[in-house]
Amino acid sequence: MLEREEDFSILVYIDGTEGAVRALRYAARIGAGTDGDLTLLYVRPLDRSVAPGPSPAADDATHLDRARELPGMKALRQARDVLVDLGYLAANWQESFRHTNVIGDPLGDNMIVYTSADGRSITLKLMVSPSISLAILDECEVGRYDIVIVAKPDGTTSPGPGAVEPDIAETVAIEHSGTVLVARSLEESHGHLVCVTNAEESVRAARRDARIAARCACPVYLLSVAANRAELPAAERALDDAERAIEGVGVRISGRKAVVGDPVAAIIEEGRSYSVIVLSAARRRTGWRRFFTISTAYRVLQNAHNSVMIAR
Repeated sequence: MLEREEDFSILVYIDGTEGAVRALRYAARIGAGTDGDLTLLYVRPLDRSVAPGPSPAADDATHLDRARELPGMKALRQARDVLVDLGYLAANWQESFRHTNVIGDPLGDNMIVYTSADGRSITLKLMVSPSISLAILDECEVGRYDIVIVAKPDGTTSPGPGAVEPDIAETVAIEHSGTVLVARSLEESHGHLVCVTNAEESVRAARRDARIAARCACPVYLLSVAANRAELPAAERALDDAERAIEGVGVRISGRKAVVGDPVAAIIEEGRSYSVIVLSAARRRTGWRRFFTISTAYRVLQNAHNSVMIAR
């Protein structure tokens, strides 16, 4: 039996693109249990052109009406409607509004929170910041989410205020200390390809992904890449270790494979057939954030054709 995780929480960045909607649908699958809390985030730039209005404390309803017209709120409401259509958000959920003052922007940060009778929550969060990536990273640190999902643009959508540029998704994956899924042309039904080595953190990442994949009934496959034929036995042992770790949390793998070749090229090519490529990454601590070294994971993240999860 799968070990149950309490209070599983997901953050999805919403920018109004189709890629973000696909990422949201995937998040809904992951969080479809009774313990899933979901936060939808949009970051808008500072807007000093907005005239100061009534104090939120004095007239909360009026402030909510003004906040509803801010850039990004339309995208968040459309995302909310997707969740309603999926049956994830019901009409009987309680709605509340919260506001935080931000110096230099009269309308500040705003949240609409929907709460179910069993305690689950869906939050539409509209933040103001001069930097989208820093705002996402700050929210990651504060919210301590189990997984953060950011859709990488496909180049077909014109960027607007709050839209994700390619480097934003990579920056979040690089700098956040938790699990990040960079969604690119995300298709839901093709399983997770978990790439493993003999490093301890690779086994932990495999266990972490197994828990996430089990939540959406996604099959898990294992891949290990040896630099040459002499290293194939070590690659097979890495597969054995990962398989035992995954079975230890109640998940059975659907397949495994050891190949010889350049790790980046092999992972990208093998990963084409799957919904998500899953990797761990060597990290070093700098200040209060963690950064990748120049690693296989980072190069795969930059060059893969499909979605990549950095599991921590």
